[in-house]
Amino acid sequence: MRDWIKNIFNTNEEPILEEWRNEQSIYQFISSNIDTTGKLKESAEELPDEKKGENDLRFAAGLSDTLFGNSESEESTAQINELASIIKRFAQYGDKKSDLKIYELIASNDNIVSLIDPVLEEMGKLSVPIEPYLFPFAQDLSFKATNRNAVKFGIAILGVCQRENVLEEIKTLGLHDEFTLYTTIAIINLSDDPEGDLWELSKKVNGWGKIQSVDRLANMVTQPAIKDWLLLEGYKNDIMYEYLAYTCAVHGELDEKLSLEKIDRAMYIAAGEIIEALIAGGPAEDISNYTSASIVIEQYVRHSQEHATEVGNYIVLSSIFNLLQDIQDDMTDHAENGWTQDIISNCLIDISAILHRLDWEEKTWEALNSTDNTTYWSGKQAARLLGLDVWDVYWKRLLASPHEGSLWYDVLNEYMEPHVDEIIDLAIKTIPLDELSTGPEDILGLGPNYSKFQSLDFILPFLERHPGKGEPILIATLNSRVTRHRNFSLRVLGKWGKEIWSPALAAAFEKLKSLEPNADTKANIEKLERGEALD
Repeated sequence: MRDWIKNIFNTNEEPILEEWRNEQSIYQFISSNIDTTGKLKESAEELPDEKKGENDLRFAAGLSDTLFGNSESEESTAQINELASIIKRFAQYGDKKSDLKIYELIASNDNIVSLIDPVLEEMGKLSVPIEPYLFPFAQDLSFKATNRNAVKFGIAILGVCQRENVLEEIKTLGLHDEFTLYTTIAIINLSDDPEGDLWELSKKVNGWGKIQSVDRLANMVTQPAIKDWLLLEGYKNDIMYEYLAYTCAVHGELDEKLSLEKIDRAMYIAAGEIIEALIAGGPAEDISNYTSASIVIEQYVRHSQEHATEVGNYIVLSSIFNLLQDIQDDMTDHAENGWTQDIISNCLIDISAILHRLDWEEKTWEALNSTDNTTYWSGKQAARLLGLDVWDVYWKRLLASPHEGSLWYDVLNEYMEPHVDEIIDLAIKTIPLDELSTGPEDILGLGPNYSKFQSLDFILPFLERHPGKGEPILIATLNSRVTRHRNFSLRVLGKWGKEIWSPALAAAFEKLKSLEPNADTKANIEKLERGEALD
């Protein structure tokens, strides 16, 4: 009967989706997980709509929108036109069907960042009205949706609606790295004090969100206090200091700060970290792009006469020394940065004197035995530069904390052949191998039980180089619920060769062959069967 009536009236209506507004929204989740300092609690980093499952591709919060920009394919152009057209219809009539269709198109798009700017631009061309329907709709997307794409799109629309009354709520969303990029743009569009508001936000985020917010803050900075903050704290983030070192050095005016007669130790430490990141280079502009490089390094070396007293300072000065030797040999990439042979020679002489002035070996051993992780890390770097034998230190720390993955990395980068058996014995004794097939679910993720198995990421590649050793580990990992473990183990078996597999190991392989659910792992099993090497 329903189809007959529909045909009479010649309608083509599609089934209406369920209402998407929800009081248990992403905004509610974030706002209820803010600590006493105004930052997002670490436990709230995973959003409620996070895809679960070991084989799901997961990006760090905010990374995917950094990596993927606008797409100009015919498909995306069609999506842009369709979405803008439906938004215009809704903005004019406020009809439920358009409301739900907009949400469906936004929530189901895997690359929403590529649509936002083009859709907003198209909305401008279509003269889409803000009131009475679109502004409340954008508020609901931002603050009542349970899908991150909807929240992002909602913030973007609010940013062009010129209604300041939503700014504080938008800033709350910006505390999560997944939404900081969109929040910074909204702040620039809506705030009476965008510099101050971006500074406030930048101090409360640490990952990709900080990289995105500091980048925009630096390009508008005027206040001396914020310039100082860029140099002291702005470059620090949980991803890589290299992303913001150049930005903060330039816009924080590091050259002027270091040219002062005296600086305090905090500024000296920060300047060293910025310089080290600039020398390391990588994903952003580096020391070769920095036109004030010669001034900054010359002045840093001058201040080092007073302040170079810790192992971390030794590491920075060593990096500068190596850089200057390279520039002295070939100045091509640094020709615009004010270098002269006199500046280079004088800096090399001064650094050499500092590096031979103190008992850096004694300070390095002190750092290696520190309980502070940052100090210990500096000690490791200095020990490498000084050529110290640090096996005993690493082994002692591992015995005390065998579930700390980074300590296994240290040990397996310093071991010698006589240490192999005791390393494998420690792994067998300390890793609960029986839990790999039957233990808690969070061995698949980053829960408390995951750390107990983190060492396997280092031990399994180590076993490749030691045929016939560590068989109990291989048998357990071939039976692990973690796909990565099974693939690592197959690679080890491939390196060893079938001729040295024990009957127990061969039986574990046969069992895996009959049960393996993952297509890529199955392909690896077939390669081993044919005697082919694994990638």
